[in-house]
Amino acid sequence: MRFYVQYVAPQIPAIQRMGEVPVYWFRSKEPLSYVGISWSAPSLRTYPAGLRRLLLRLLTEENAHYPVGQLAERLHRLGWDMGWGSNRDSIFLTAEGLTENLSSALGLLYEAVAYPTLSGPAVSHHLNRLIEAETRSRANPTYQADATLQHYLWGQSYRITAYESIETLRRIDTTLLTSYYEHFIRKGLNGVVIAAPYLPESLYKWSAWIGSVAYTMPLSLQMPEVCEALPFPNAKQVSLRIAYPWVRPIHDLYGYYRMALMRLGGYFGAQLMRSVREEAGLTYGIHAYPDNCVAGSYIVISTEVAKERASEAVSRIHTEVERWSKNPFPTEDILIEVRNYLLLHSMPETLNEWADRVLRIVAAGFGPEKVIQHAQQVNAISNLSDFPFIDLPTHPVVQVAVGAEASIFAAECV
Repeated sequence: MRFYVQYVAPQIPAIQRMGEVPVYWFRSKEPLSYVGISWSAPSLRTYPAGLRRLLLRLLTEENAHYPVGQLAERLHRLGWDMGWGSNRDSIFLTAEGLTENLSSALGLLYEAVAYPTLSGPAVSHHLNRLIEAETRSRANPTYQADATLQHYLWGQSYRITAYESIETLRRIDTTLLTSYYEHFIRKGLNGVVIAAPYLPESLYKWSAWIGSVAYTMPLSLQMPEVCEALPFPNAKQVSLRIAYPWVRPIHDLYGYYRMALMRLGGYFGAQLMRSVREEAGLTYGIHAYPDNCVAGSYIVISTEVAKERASEAVSRIHTEVERWSKNPFPTEDILIEVRNYLLLHSMPETLNEWADRVLRIVAAGFGPEKVIQHAQQVNAISNLSDFPFIDLPTHPVVQVAVGAEASIFAAECV
């Protein structure tokens, strides 16, 4: 008897407005509330490498109104925690804590953003810490592989900190922290997500942070094919990254594309895992995942493989992608297995988890309804004939291997 997971759509938030900025409100009676705020704040090439990372360190640990650590301590006393995060296009502030102290916590969150430390000895201190962390990270082949891949995929539009020299990072013009903060944080508020029983009046203090953010982001019209193999001292294995063109999440058939990608490399029984790990014994794990931003969309295949068999791994990956592109679901049992797995992972366990997802969705430029629509596409599948034809990639645009000699790509790239 075949088992079918049934998708249960999560709650759709009510939408309020602060000027042009939407406030997505999940009415919640839970003891823990959630607040997420996002800004349009990209890692543009027009700013120095590392500047945005430095700003995030300062926003996390320094404040002009509170000594180091005191603001976080006050939040903890209220039963709240906060954290900063980012992607290439946005900066996020998220917080979760006791509903009974929601209004007071929002006041502290406002102060965390409104009164940062952007000059003085603290800036030099955090810059040195950033450089120390970056230096340590670059001793890892995995980090170097990711940095090199990101440079080739996004380096024409975004400043990739990990690809710049350490000396370049040391020479950051820290006076630009203020101009970046004023341009993007002070004006770039683009979405608020809140899961709580009510909307506190203190939330609307953020309406003063809404303005006109304008910037130019150069977009690559065509991705040149790149194959780069970097020897790495004392590397025991090869960090391999291969990228293919992909569709954006706003694509009408993106639910089917997500399902196909999961079949390729999104769970333990996926096609790449079976071939490269189980059959060939070349790795402990291999994954394929989407890499999306304003500048474009790719899928990345990521793995660490045995050094002496790296070329074999590359060949196997190419073969499997070719096979997958022609027929992602060779049997109905595989189709239903992937369908069920994807749906199980599409349903959030808690309302606050869903609210946090919605924050990222909104920052990407579309609403939660689109994500639910994609999941419902998958939910409607019950046999092979339900899965439509979709155009899947076959030819990689960027291939990077750290810890291998250049000959690893000899047969693939001329």
